[in-house]
Amino acid sequence: MHVVGSTRLEQGGPSISVTSLANHLALAGVPSALVCPDHSEDSRTHVQSIVPVFRSLQECWDQLVGKDKGLVHLHGVWDWHLHRDVQWCKRYDVPYVFSPHGMLEPWALRAKRWKKQIAWWLYQRRDIQGSRFLLATAKSEGDQFKRIGLRSPVVVYPNGVPIPDCIATMVGGRERKRVLFLSRVHPKKGLLMLAQAWAQLRPEGWEMMVVGPDVGGHRAQVESLVDQLGIRKDWTFHDSLYEDQKEQAFLGSDLFVLPTYSENFGIAVAEALAYGLPVVTTRGAPWGGMHDHRCGWWVDATLDGVQKGLEAGIQATVEQRKAMGARGREWMRKEFSWEGIACGLKGEYQKYGGNFQEVRSERTVEGME
Repeated sequence: MHVVGSTRLEQGGPSISVTSLANHLALAGVPSALVCPDHSEDSRTHVQSIVPVFRSLQECWDQLVGKDKGLVHLHGVWDWHLHRDVQWCKRYDVPYVFSPHGMLEPWALRAKRWKKQIAWWLYQRRDIQGSRFLLATAKSEGDQFKRIGLRSPVVVYPNGVPIPDCIATMVGGRERKRVLFLSRVHPKKGLLMLAQAWAQLRPEGWEMMVVGPDVGGHRAQVESLVDQLGIRKDWTFHDSLYEDQKEQAFLGSDLFVLPTYSENFGIAVAEALAYGLPVVTTRGAPWGGMHDHRCGWWVDATLDGVQKGLEAGIQATVEQRKAMGARGREWMRKEFSWEGIACGLKGEYQKYGGNFQEVRSERTVEGME
């Protein structure tokens, strides 16, 4: 039973990754369900779910689980509904595990710091400590769990990424080459720093495409700085793009950039690599493997670092960017497939107390085998 705050696409990464994980666990023989307090069927369904969706653990328990108990996988931290669900698990003696999804990273802990400190000592730390294991998407996130005093076993598995059939071709036909940013427009994503780096370089024949939902009015701050720096002619801003439009944004780009201050994973980086795009991102994201696989630039989360990475990506030849993109795509295919991740987590669930009878799903969703 996977508990996630939202399955709505505009809510970002977990709504996509948790749904995909539940689907692939079902395909791997693990009976799965989604539990989502605000689940809503709308026109922006991001992935075809092959598992049932419920609004509460009790509803899911009554209809599907019962005496078999199962296991609850809680995605996120701080939301009050997660505390209620931990209390439910304790009441019925159901084992549970936590995936914090970056919400315990230093940057996240500093946001609304006092509220989080109060919650931490009142209930949140105790709730997490009762977890059979903590799932981290990178070793750096697992190390952070230990730094803040958590003692539950840590299991590390990345988020998966679907491998598209088509790749970014980086061929002519456009007046200018394109750098793509696709993520939430949020202060921690480093867009103000990216604008300053762009103003320093002012790359001839390039444009910057910013795609993503505005968080807390930050887009207005970014646009204001873009105007002040005199780079408006190079920058365009777009709300969230979905499905075919999102794919076209990747396919029509030459370079991807995520100048973030903090990520537990950074799914947009994986998506860009899967489309064959070289990537510029910072050491605030756990993507040091880009250096080993020679598919991008992993730089300091500073103005100087972002400027140097952006400059290197822009100055690379088309052939060099294509070769880097091909290596990144192959890396995603080998190490970030949902099938492999689901099979690995299946074993972890069983190891740490998951009680379920394996059922092989014969259902499929588009893009899955």
